Formats: sequence, structure tokens, C-alpha cells
Amino acid sequence: MSANQNLTEALTILQEQLEALKNLTDANEFMVSALKEQGNTLKSLDAEPAREMLRQQARAQFDPEQGNSPDAAVLDILEQSLGKGLGAEIIPFPGAAVKDAV
Repeated sequence: MSANQNLTEALTILQEQLEALKNLTDANEFMVSALKEQGNTLKSLDAEPAREMLRQQARAQFDPEQGNSPDAAVLDILEQSLGKGLGAEIIPFPGAAVKDAV
């Protein structure tokens, strides 16, 4: 492998990781805004209705076909993190590509 090819591969992996970080940041920004603006309402709801309300708002904002800010990747992150029965967890940064690249 040439040095140029190695650099190209490294830059591709870096670009993928930056895109993943942007998506996670956008999902986190959505959640922070929702908690800031609707914290009292969310606290008054049981867990599942609160998650469903947030999922509906996420779909309205990020749905690829009808959302105000279409972004399928961000919607997927939010759908997973707000899934039924899940507790509050830190969404892990996708590290498999980084481990494979090293």
C-alpha cells in the first residue's frame, strides 16, 4: 500500500467518524432542547408516554420525507435511544471503525 492510499483511507475513516459525531451532537441537541423547553411536562408523564412524545417530536423534526429538518441518521439515533423499555443511557460513540483502522 502506498502512503497516499493509507492517508486516503485514514481520511475516509475520519470523515465517517466526524459525520457520526455530528449526528450524535444533533440528537443530543434535540434532547437538551426538549428537556429545557418541556422538562416539567416530561417529568409529569410516566416513562413510556414521555418517550413516545419525544419520538413523535423527533419524527416531526427529522423524518427524511416530511420532517422540518430531514435527517434519517439523527432520527435513527433518537428512535434507538428513546426505544420502548430502555433506560437513560449514554449513547456510545461508534468505535468499531476506529478500532478496525488502528
